[in-house]
Amino acid sequence: MSYDLFFYKQKGTEISTDRISKYLSDNLVSANEGNTQWFYENEDTEVYFSFDYNELDENIEEDEEIEPIENFDDTNFTFNLNFMRPSFFGLEAFKFVEQFCNDLNLFVLNPQSNSEQPYKPTRQEQFDTWNKTNLWASKDHFKEMQSCYLSEEDCNKVWEYNSNRQNLQQKLGEGYFVPKIFFFKTKQTNEPFTLTIWTEHIPIVLPTTDYILLTRQYKKFFRTIKDTVLVSRATLLNAFGNFFDNFEFPNCKIIHQDKADQVKDKFNSIKAEKEFTEFAERLGMENLYNAKPD
Repeated sequence: MSYDLFFYKQKGTEISTDRISKYLSDNLVSANEGNTQWFYENEDTEVYFSFDYNELDENIEEDEEIEPIENFDDTNFTFNLNFMRPSFFGLEAFKFVEQFCNDLNLFVLNPQSNSEQPYKPTRQEQFDTWNKTNLWASKDHFKEMQSCYLSEEDCNKVWEYNSNRQNLQQKLGEGYFVPKIFFFKTKQTNEPFTLTIWTEHIPIVLPTTDYILLTRQYKKFFRTIKDTVLVSRATLLNAFGNFFDNFEFPNCKIIHQDKADQVKDKFNSIKAEKEFTEFAERLGMENLYNAKPD
């Protein structure tokens, strides 16, 4: 199941296929080898969607042709976004769709809307239309042993942080690490949770997550030990909370170099609460829903 949009231009408007293609390549992602698809995937937020250029088929039967729309020309570009995804997929996707239409003066023919004519919907209108069906489909296709539910509010907070991660990293510089928030689930109960990583007690921004995975490397009895330790946020803040300061980004803390140096011994000696590989596994976006059966 997917949400599709078709892009039109006003008759007499000189907006070439090459110009639209170049815009997508310059502002979204490079095209595939055939220059017919722009598949966007954000490594930080894990959001993905696509734009396609559908070349005219000269062999199409006359009765199969799409009827022209008065005062508009079809650009043959389309947009595709899956349903049954976290709602933040729409927040990220329709922000770009709105910019795309405004910058190129394009209009949207939306089969999911009540309008039979191309028009310029706002990002909020597009999001609301998509998300209404998205939540319904998520609820309808929810499977207890496979799907995981997390509220829109909680998921959107993770998305807000992850989508700003690179900007925070650039602002702080190489002396700090701004880690990503990951979605995981428990192997036994299939419950979703959030996790971030703190590597070798380096200065980091600490976002709000359920668990933190500490990755360590230290000397012990003339040997180099490399291991990982999973602790809850409460346990971590109980051990290291006094060394962290509040950070400007909502619900985040930061530890600076001088404090990071001071926690080295405690960092390397803290005990794991759970065995990570036995306790958890990654949660794919296709199984993370913001709605479930009542």
